[in-house]
Amino acid sequence: MKVAVFFGGKSCEHHISRITGAQAMRALGARHGVIPVYIDPNGAFWTGKDLLKPDAFQEGAKPRKTRAAIHPASDKLYSEKGKVLAKIDAAVLATHGFGGEDGCLQGLLTLAGIPFTGSGVAASAIGMDKILMKKLFERAALPILPYVAFTAADYRGETFSVVEKIKTNLRFPMIVKPAKCGSSIGISVAHNFEELFEAIAAALLWDNAAVVENALAPGFTELNCAGLGYGHDVAVSEIEQPVSAEEFLTFRDKYARKGGKGKGGAFYNRKFPADIPQELAEKVKNCTKRAFTAIGAAGVARVDFLYDGETLFVNEINTIPGALSYYLFSKGAVKLSFADLLDRLLDIAVKAKKEADALTYVYEPV
Repeated sequence: MKVAVFFGGKSCEHHISRITGAQAMRALGARHGVIPVYIDPNGAFWTGKDLLKPDAFQEGAKPRKTRAAIHPASDKLYSEKGKVLAKIDAAVLATHGFGGEDGCLQGLLTLAGIPFTGSGVAASAIGMDKILMKKLFERAALPILPYVAFTAADYRGETFSVVEKIKTNLRFPMIVKPAKCGSSIGISVAHNFEELFEAIAAALLWDNAAVVENALAPGFTELNCAGLGYGHDVAVSEIEQPVSAEEFLTFRDKYARKGGKGKGGAFYNRKFPADIPQELAEKVKNCTKRAFTAIGAAGVARVDFLYDGETLFVNEINTIPGALSYYLFSKGAVKLSFADLLDRLLDIAVKAKKEADALTYVYEPV
């Protein structure tokens, strides 16, 4: 199978996506023909064999590459001048954040008719938008933290009303997040109103909407679990317990701390499997399935939880998690290598495409 791996992107998670892409291309190489498609920080597509090299993005490297494009109703990768560069049988999406995880790239590939791994347009958009996500979690009766959501326009036009709503419904400390960012980018903890205003301003630098939630007391536990499947046929991974040095798992915790890279691909310090009671583990796995199906996810998606010692809260779902969460499937009931996981994801992608192709799209009046 000729598999295009999309990575990079016009996103604050660009560098993390490059790592996920390199891992995926390495794992696919023994079984499939790999076509690298690098999306630069400006959003332009590039391809070339040099992009397959492990040192392609090291300082000083100048990989040879060709500007590329995807056209609607065509399963080909084209050059800037319209020359066919490769036929694409399926695409592996290793793109995190804006433009690659939020439904935009999924929409382009849907128009082109190319099967792709992960969730479709709607589920991808919902999974990236913490406000829409929380609304669906509420509808699915999943436990979530109390929150207040607002747009930048709301805040700038009716600052007093927004702050009053926060004051009425929440209590300090609070955690403030951009609505559509990942990897803990733009997230701050506020312990008073001065810090709240600063945190909101910081969040609105990254997105035009924000979410404010109650922060849990120190000593809470973070837990992650991944779902793998399509429709209601969803298997769950083993559970990991990230260990944060801050009040929440920061970007530095995840990616920048020395010695933070764990076995199998996790970049933060963690306990794996999580050191939690069996009853709690079963609840985490059950909520993972429910969150996965609540947004209509497909392929692999990681669900992040918070536990305060009494109550388990669903924090968010990541429809293209870092390293595609392959390390979570190294133990437990569903035990897969990264190459096996990718083949499972490709099978799901092809199945979803066949089902979509069987639908009627054009009405022909008699």
